[in-house]
Amino acid sequence: MSTIARTMNQGLFPVRVDPIKSVEQEAEFSGSIQVSKLERLQNFLQDDSGESQVEIQFGHDQQGTPLLRGQCQAQVRMTCQRCMNPVDVELSTNFELGIVFSDEQAKHLPKQYEPVIAERDDLVLLPVIEDELILSLPMYAYHAECDDNELVAKAEEMKPVPVETEAPNNPFSVLEQLKK
Repeated sequence: MSTIARTMNQGLFPVRVDPIKSVEQEAEFSGSIQVSKLERLQNFLQDDSGESQVEIQFGHDQQGTPLLRGQCQAQVRMTCQRCMNPVDVELSTNFELGIVFSDEQAKHLPKQYEPVIAERDDLVLLPVIEDELILSLPMYAYHAECDDNELVAKAEEMKPVPVETEAPNNPFSVLEQLKK
């Protein structure tokens, strides 16, 4: 084993790695990624503030399957579904992905692993981390307690305004007069 194998590379999170070398060396990386660099994740958020703390490890399972294991935490701002104001949400996920180099290899991956398809000498990590954070988003974000005054104000805004209109011309009104 090289000395890199047991040393965690901290600081700036790498954008690309060589998956084969990383698995062989059992490389570990940790660092932070700005939410502003995760464009697809931003579609679910109120703004692009915050950062994600990420730790990943490369290695094998007992059957020799190359793996990418990791964990991510991020503080993001979503829209509260009750009061429609910003709410801070803590995202946290652990993942274990099988590294494959083709769709055919992905079909033969053990069922407990989701595949991540890599080039022979290149694995772009940001989309992998972004996918895992998107999967960890709550279905609905809301405050534990919303301000009642804000909820009443929002309800008033949403209340339909009655519109006065003339009674529609009923084609059968002539029959009504004949009946008398």
